[in-house]
Amino acid sequence: MRHWIEASVLAAVAATCLVSAAWAGPVEDLVSGARTECRDCDLTGANFKKADLSGVDLSGAILTDATFHRANLRGAILDGVIAIGTNFNLTDLTQAQLVDGDFTRSMFYGAQMSGANLSGSNLTEARMQTARLTSAKLPGAVLDRALLRDSVANNADFSNASLQGTNLNGASLGRSVFDGATISYAGFVQAEASSASFIGATISLTDFYGANLRRAKVTGATLTGNRFTTAATREVDFDQATMSGNFMADGRLQN
Repeated sequence: MRHWIEASVLAAVAATCLVSAAWAGPVEDLVSGARTECRDCDLTGANFKKADLSGVDLSGAILTDATFHRANLRGAILDGVIAIGTNFNLTDLTQAQLVDGDFTRSMFYGAQMSGANLSGSNLTEARMQTARLTSAKLPGAVLDRALLRDSVANNADFSNASLQGTNLNGASLGRSVFDGATISYAGFVQAEASSASFIGATISLTDFYGANLRRAKVTGATLTGNRFTTAATREVDFDQATMSGNFMADGRLQN
């Protein structure tokens, strides 16, 4: 009898373990690698700190207030996610897809985002200081009041983006494209933006003090009330732009 009872107890424990494994939550499954996709999942407040989620598909997921601090999201798919106030600090998002996502007030401090695709995404008030965005794609993105101070975004595509109140002071923006962008009350103080392209952009009340703008292209741009004092503007043909009320590199106020 005793042996039968013990066998029954062991069987019950085994069954419980199997049920628990079968019903493990999506967070645990993603962290363990048991699953590599969780489309449209509600992962609000989930903790993925230092998790290896490379290549995972989280399209359409709700990631609000979740943390991916120091996580590996290389090549991950986060298209259409809602990630408000989400922590991506020091996360590896190299070549990740983040198209049309809502990243309002999210944190990307020191994140590795080279080659990431953020086309059409909402990055309003995102904190991205010192993030690496080399060759990142951000056409049509909203970066209003975002903080990209000291970020590295050489060869990045900001075409047709909205940069109102955006802080790019000290950023590396060589050969980056801002064609058709709307830029106002933004900061490019001491930014390295040589050979950057602002073709057809609308730029107003923006501070380029001490910035390196050598060989920048401004054809068809509208430049109003900006400060270029002490900026390096050699080979910038301002005659190709519509200009009014700007402080030029020599400190002269344009008529």
